[in-house]
Amino acid sequence: MSKPYKVCGGLQDNNSWCGPSASTNVRGITNEDWYTVAGGDGFYAQIDPEEPWIVYAESQDGNLVRRDLRTHEARSIRPREEDDKMHRFRFQWNSPVLLSRHDRKTLYYGGNFVFKSTDQGDNWKRISPDLTSGVDRKTLSIMGRKIEDRTILSRNDGVAAFPTITTLCESPTRAGILWAGTDDGNLKVTRDGETWKSVVENIPGVPKGTYVSRVLASAFDPATAYVAFDGHRSDDFNIYLFKTTDFGESWKAIAKGIQKNQGTLHIIREHPRNRDLLFAGGEFGLYCSFDRGEDWQELKNNLPRVPVDDIAIHPRENDLIVATHGRSVWILDSIYSLEQMNAKTADSALQAFDVRPATMWRMARTRDFESHDLFIGPNPPHGAIIDFWTKAKPDLKDVKISILDPAGKAIASIKPSTLEAGVNRVSWNMRVDRLAPPTPQEEAAAARLAAAGGEPPVTGGPLVDPGDYTVEISVASNKVSKKFRVEEDPRITWFSSADRAKRRDAINQLADMTKQAAGLRKTFTAADSSLTSLQNSWKRPDAPKVPDNIQQMAESLKKTLDDMRPLFSGRNFFEPPSPEERKAELSKPEPEFVLPPLMQRVSALIQALETFAAAPSESQLQQIALAKTAITDAGRNIDKLRDEVARFNDAMNAAKVPFVSVP
Repeated sequence: MSKPYKVCGGLQDNNSWCGPSASTNVRGITNEDWYTVAGGDGFYAQIDPEEPWIVYAESQDGNLVRRDLRTHEARSIRPREEDDKMHRFRFQWNSPVLLSRHDRKTLYYGGNFVFKSTDQGDNWKRISPDLTSGVDRKTLSIMGRKIEDRTILSRNDGVAAFPTITTLCESPTRAGILWAGTDDGNLKVTRDGETWKSVVENIPGVPKGTYVSRVLASAFDPATAYVAFDGHRSDDFNIYLFKTTDFGESWKAIAKGIQKNQGTLHIIREHPRNRDLLFAGGEFGLYCSFDRGEDWQELKNNLPRVPVDDIAIHPRENDLIVATHGRSVWILDSIYSLEQMNAKTADSALQAFDVRPATMWRMARTRDFESHDLFIGPNPPHGAIIDFWTKAKPDLKDVKISILDPAGKAIASIKPSTLEAGVNRVSWNMRVDRLAPPTPQEEAAAARLAAAGGEPPVTGGPLVDPGDYTVEISVASNKVSKKFRVEEDPRITWFSSADRAKRRDAINQLADMTKQAAGLRKTFTAADSSLTSLQNSWKRPDAPKVPDNIQQMAESLKKTLDDMRPLFSGRNFFEPPSPEERKAELSKPEPEFVLPPLMQRVSALIQALETFAAAPSESQLQQIALAKTAITDAGRNIDKLRDEVARFNDAMNAAKVPFVSVP
């Protein structure tokens, strides 16, 4: 439950690991963000919900540790036999470990018995008899033949013990209700934590002895549970998925829509708030059901059809977290659209889904260079994730998406590049629209930087403050809206409301200055481009002769514009200087200091303020005042430019030469 939350899981032959679901590194989630919590073949991991530095992790043959991430110390907490003469406990390669939903210090662990600890694994008690058949595997046939040990090179390779418990689940609604499945096909339930009953005999159509891959107790009803079987070890690739609503006395097959004979099922998961929404993972991908298992459909997006070994749903972020074999951990951020999908929504022309709170993470570049084995996973979309449903594919010209501030004023707009029929997703970066839209040159520079792999420049206006906002979506004549919150970075606890108000006032001043600077730049650019076009037209072979005094006035006007140019434009570093510019630079004894153009100067001040959680410093306030003075002076220069252009135009008019205009 940390922010960002951590994901822990196992890699076969390569330990158990934990890592962040998101990072504050602008590059994304790197391999250095991950750390090991157990060795060996990594499998199940459980995280204490109140003390997230406590992680329980299991590896092959029942080895279980409790690790304290504050020091990275670990204690072995594997259940041990009471004396040396008793039979050894049998544990699956991936033995299920379970942290109780009713008491965080209570653990359950499955071997051939169910073990229970009430002190975080320091001591254990057996709360079941041997739940397996107890068969001696040496007496079993292999491919229809009885084989003697002396003729077998590696009889039990890959399975250290058999038979064992493979899946274990506790009812979230009532303590004492436990379900356990085994690798030799047993499924048993207890309602009091002590007395166990076999219910596998009540399940129709499953061959005896089929491996129980997962059992899941419903979070909505103590009598409801789901179970999946995996028969591939017996060359049986059928889909076995069932539901009970009476503690296993009767079962119903619920596999409609999952393709038969294309790999078996590994996992079923229920949404914690919507009992109708189920997910299932198998050897060939991920499935979802919107009607409690009556019908299933494949869920892909950008998830390839790979084995899905486990599924989790984060209760706060509402993320779907999928463990795959071969494609790492795959997260579908914010599944409110799936949680809230129903027949009424699907039949509506337009529907918006809940928007989870957007966090104003302070992103940073923490490292510039990595070794050759660098891997970077992408971060979730930064800002508010907005999902909405359209029954038909909308025409983009009929779509309007606006963000309203707490007072109901429209402050930002989102312009999607494409929309489809069905669920669409856009995100808002928590910035208001710029008072002055970006120029084509700025957009081109941003595109070149993105193509080169650089961080995209900020093209929006200033960031908003934390608070309540609304997204308003219009498609043709239909309109919907949803409220949501923008939250501060949880690491920032020192930023007082008074200091925040001072910073907001400074940013607002600079935003107004941005608009002024943009207006001045527009005037300058219009005059500059007009004069350049005019002088170029005079150079054409068929151009009429222009009087000398007009040409001299044009050169004087060009010098005025060149002197003003640093106020409104800087060098494009994606393009090398011309030979003339390079020659002029080299002719100078040393480079001259030139202030940044007004727009960049103001934008840099805004960025400096909004990337640090504090009131403006005296130095920053002084720089704001200097920038304000520079804009005022630039305004006077633009006024003088207008006067010079007017005299130039009067002279050209008198000489009957076409003239230019300045807005």
